[in-house]
Amino acid sequence: MSFKEQLPTYDLAGKVAVVTGAGKGIGFEVAGVLAAAGAKVVIADLKQEVCDEAALKLKSEGYEAIGIAADVSSKNSAKELAEKTVSSYGSLDILINNAGVTIPESPIFDVTEEQWDFVHNVDLKGLYFTSQVIAEKMKQLGNGGRIVNLTSAAGIMTPKYVSVYGAAKAAVKHLTGIMAKEWARWGINVNAVAPGYVNTDMLKPMLENEKNAQVVLKSIPMRRYGEVKDVAGVILFLVSEASNYLTGVIIPIDGGMMA
Repeated sequence: MSFKEQLPTYDLAGKVAVVTGAGKGIGFEVAGVLAAAGAKVVIADLKQEVCDEAALKLKSEGYEAIGIAADVSSKNSAKELAEKTVSSYGSLDILINNAGVTIPESPIFDVTEEQWDFVHNVDLKGLYFTSQVIAEKMKQLGNGGRIVNLTSAAGIMTPKYVSVYGAAKAAVKHLTGIMAKEWARWGINVNAVAPGYVNTDMLKPMLENEKNAQVVLKSIPMRRYGEVKDVAGVILFLVSEASNYLTGVIIPIDGGMMA
């Protein structure tokens, strides 16, 4: 076999991908990249109108996409998402656990129980049970699958004032390895990406203070913030055949900040 014949492909034709929190930001960019690679994409977000609008944008570019409203913090909602996906497209091959929320930076002394529950219900419980029900569906279908979890630099490093979000994302990092070990026997690869400072709506409040923004920028060796396309490109690699023998890995996407 020649090297050209061995060259891995990023073609996702025939694959069905669910992207949670895909109404905007990183999630929408990832959905678009997977659709451009040939996948049929399910846009999952809290509100149906947000899902439909995002799916329409992809359809306008000639891609195949549908929107399914889902609240990932509810296991029943996650089950409905899986069932509706298979009912619509006949398969379920890829899950991108992108849905996430945070709270303003706060000292631990100031964090409320409501804030803790708000973040962990989505970022940890939501990811856990969405992965559980979709991996079970992948197992039943018998075609293997790819799951990519979004953790964060905040879940690897220990920055002050992000204890709630950081704790949830640290747990996601840990869970990724456990999921990978438990589900490898069914051909389900589970990996994670850990974005650093990426130019999204979530980053804007942090950068409103010019002095703070300069400190953040100086902590990044590449001296720029990440863009959503930087994250989407790595995720495409993780769901393509180029990463067939990769599971349980966390890839930082941070411009060298954690090097």
